[in-house]
Amino acid sequence: MFDTGPNMPNKRQREDAALPLIVREKAKKIKDYNFKNPDKFSKDHLKILANIHEHFCRQVTLSMNSTLRMPIEFSVANVQQLTYGDFIDSMPEDLLTGVLSMYPLVTQFCFGIERHLIGAMIDRLLGGMGVSTISNDELTDVEIGIIKDTIRRILQFLPEGWQAMVPATDEVELVALENSPQAAQIASHSDIVALVTINVEIGQDLGLMSLCLPYAALEDIIMTLSRQSSYRHDKFAVENSKEFLIGKLSASPLPLKIVLGRGELDLHDVMGLEVGDVIKLNTGLSEKSEIWIGDELKFMGRPGQINNNFSVALAEEYRPD
Repeated sequence: MFDTGPNMPNKRQREDAALPLIVREKAKKIKDYNFKNPDKFSKDHLKILANIHEHFCRQVTLSMNSTLRMPIEFSVANVQQLTYGDFIDSMPEDLLTGVLSMYPLVTQFCFGIERHLIGAMIDRLLGGMGVSTISNDELTDVEIGIIKDTIRRILQFLPEGWQAMVPATDEVELVALENSPQAAQIASHSDIVALVTINVEIGQDLGLMSLCLPYAALEDIIMTLSRQSSYRHDKFAVENSKEFLIGKLSASPLPLKIVLGRGELDLHDVMGLEVGDVIKLNTGLSEKSEIWIGDELKFMGRPGQINNNFSVALAEEYRPD
């Protein structure tokens, strides 16, 4: 007989004891790694580069609107990392390319802008309607000089965006100007670069501008580009936005017009006007003159003379009532 007492294990208990204990571990996530094009910049780094150049675009837009006196807008379209060879292959042949230097970036980087965009800016600066007149042929010395000056006008605002991250950032230096990106060899074809693509709209004309930053240029300061620094930059921009706008607008020119008097004439009388004729005005000698700023009547004043120059003293603020 078999003992079936309480101390004798039954068949179910013996089978359970014979089974090994299996502990299931969570499956580890495997991250893809591209050995041909390894990632050098993290998503945070690319985001901060976008913030820096958005600040740059806002400043350039304000400045160039005032300089060109026509609608113009710069905006960041994309920030990505790729090899320098892929960057060269993706750029158009007629891209004007500038080789730049800016401390503390340890190597040179490049700036590209489509030829028709820079041509439209130059045409407007010279009094035209903002239509590009630069051909795809070799540029003359005069055209090269004007183009370099225009590029410097644009790039002078680039260090201000970087100074929130690296306070010691110096001015941008235009080292060379090339007719195509293939001529600007700032890195080897396999080197990783950060490409900042910027949309440019000048009136009805659309185009692209780009900044190519090799990883080697940012290697010494890459740890500075942290999310925390980005938050400080955004807070700084918000707190100082009012002062920044006032500072930029304070240098904007406004037309000032003084109306000493008004009168009415028939068309027949206007056709017969000659030198020496006197036109009677409806304003008395003791009445105040209108002072227009832009298209708005802002003040009333009294005409006078200072050091043999005609002048007007502000008497009161104009109110429609």
